[in-house]
Amino acid sequence: MTSMVTLVTEFLLPLQCCANTGPIVRNGIMVDESGGMPPPSLAEERQQLTRSRIRRAAMEVVARRGFDATVDEIARVSGVSPRTIFRHYASHDQLIVSTVKDMFEASGHLTEGVPTPTDDLDGWIDGLAFTIHTRIAEILGEAFWDIHAPNRNGSEALSEVDALRRESRTRGVHYLVTLAWQRAGGTGEPPKDLMLAFALNFSAFTTQALMVDFDQTPAQIGVLTADILKMLLRRAIQAQGERADAGSGGGEG
Repeated sequence: MTSMVTLVTEFLLPLQCCANTGPIVRNGIMVDESGGMPPPSLAEERQQLTRSRIRRAAMEVVARRGFDATVDEIARVSGVSPRTIFRHYASHDQLIVSTVKDMFEASGHLTEGVPTPTDDLDGWIDGLAFTIHTRIAEILGEAFWDIHAPNRNGSEALSEVDALRRESRTRGVHYLVTLAWQRAGGTGEPPKDLMLAFALNFSAFTTQALMVDFDQTPAQIGVLTADILKMLLRRAIQAQGERADAGSGGGEG
């Protein structure tokens, strides 16, 4: 399916094509009307590049080591010094929280490249389940356990992780189940039990439990969860239709 960001982008493209997006010549002078923002300086570009390298390295190391990842390890992978990392992040915990945010942001783009549900709803759910469980295993890795564990050391910075996790999951699940419900022909808000079924079957808990305890691959988990959700979605649509028929029949009587 197409992500929310992509949908907005596709909507705005026709407007952007009609706007002045580059410099124009006025009275013989080149004038930039693209927003008036000056290009970044070389120093700013270097700083952005360095921060990008740190962020990529931090995601890699935290996925492998969890919150036990050290600044020294991240520095080695990123190719910068620990001192440079501390110029961008005030503490180890703030670096971890920022990395978790990046992980959740990456998870928010899991559905990019999956066919839109208007073309093939069952195929969309199949592709979505495969992509979600595969990418969850890749993006979160060992960090899954720390992200979902209580904040044992009382760190104020790490306490943000709980709120980030909850907000990311509830927003993402609501968007996906509402889209599936509407494309399947449902009206109004999707049933709460269907919402919870999507939350469970598209959960990192499901990915980790079936991988660790039942030796299932993310691809196998994708097939299983997709079949469950397709069955529950059809059942919910059927139940809504039966309630509508019963209501209209009762009115006629």
